[in-house]
Amino acid sequence: MPEGYKHFSKTKPMRLEHFDPVKAWWDDRQEILEGDFPKAKCYTIDEIAAGGYNLDLCGFPHEEEEILEPMELIQKYQEQRKSLNDDIDKILARITAKLEDNA
Repeated sequence: MPEGYKHFSKTKPMRLEHFDPVKAWWDDRQEILEGDFPKAKCYTIDEIAAGGYNLDLCGFPHEEEEILEPMELIQKYQEQRKSLNDDIDKILARITAKLEDNA
């Protein structure tokens, strides 16, 4: 972000000169590190090939959504529900036992 900007808005719009650092980097293309994380990095053809030609190399964690068949989803839900109910029953049994000990 440019100096003095937290974000762009109607009163602080994005301007062409904000891209000057990007243009300068584009001509030189040196790696930029921000802490231990590369903010800008050039990859060799061998690195890209080793990654199976996956060009999504940003390094940010990706959360993939698991899509199950309807019956499989219902079965998984029932298993989780049974597990939670078992945990609740154990906790209630411990509470009941403590209450009976104190009575």
